[in-house]
Amino acid sequence: MENFQQEVLKRVQQHESVLCVGLDTVTDKIPSVLLGESNPQLAFNRMMIDTTQDLVCCYKINAAFYFVRGADGLTTLIETIDYAHARQIPVILDAKWGDIGHTAKFYARAAFETLKADAVTLNPYMGEDAIAPFRSYSSNCSFVLCFTSNKSRNDLETLPITQMDRPSTPLYHVVAEKIRDWNHAGNLGAVVGATAPEELASIRELLGPSIPILCPGIGAQGGDLEEVLWAGYSGPGSILINISRAILNASDGPDFAESARREAEMFVDQMKAFFLQIKEE
Repeated sequence: MENFQQEVLKRVQQHESVLCVGLDTVTDKIPSVLLGESNPQLAFNRMMIDTTQDLVCCYKINAAFYFVRGADGLTTLIETIDYAHARQIPVILDAKWGDIGHTAKFYARAAFETLKADAVTLNPYMGEDAIAPFRSYSSNCSFVLCFTSNKSRNDLETLPITQMDRPSTPLYHVVAEKIRDWNHAGNLGAVVGATAPEELASIRELLGPSIPILCPGIGAQGGDLEEVLWAGYSGPGSILINISRAILNASDGPDFAESARREAEMFVDQMKAFFLQIKEE
């Protein structure tokens, strides 16, 4: 495949979709019809990919749901990434790593060489040292947490920060500026929750139009898709809308795959309607 951003852009243009399906597969929510499989988690993931592959620009896989299973889960994670790659679909590893530079180098190797993910999510709390080793992989993308969708984000992310000769600004604005300033290689992105469209709009302004935003929080967390697109879209490939539970858990019956596709199609239809509005303006 080409680099992450090129591949995503190609798929966005081909399918008129910025949908990123989150394969956050919880084993105790896998439909009972699959429980007789030797690896129900992998079987479910393959079914989700088969049924949505023409609707997505990428997939996101949260490592926690696989690491918890030990060696079997790690194998499932690798095989799921391989299955998506066989269909020329890029994968984001949702790990939210962020450690000192030496350790970060090994996390970067784990993400991009061992697991062969195309992109990863990172925590910026330890500064640029935690980001730089990932940034050095020029074909990959690193999405840095900026303003998240969880309720307790206000514990830190909205705290006022005073800098020299500047008025007080919330911490997430400082992080957005850092992401922009750290983006020497042009392969950084930001994670911004869909539950705060006004804040998303302000972050888009700070980042500029070219830095991609990974936007979780539509569906189960209550984000409004149209509001988010108006707030964060700045051109093809500029925003990736991650939706997990609303699609994965659309049904727990034998029709789970068909239900997941219907749900995904509904979101993609909304995206196409938005793009049509953009073209007409």
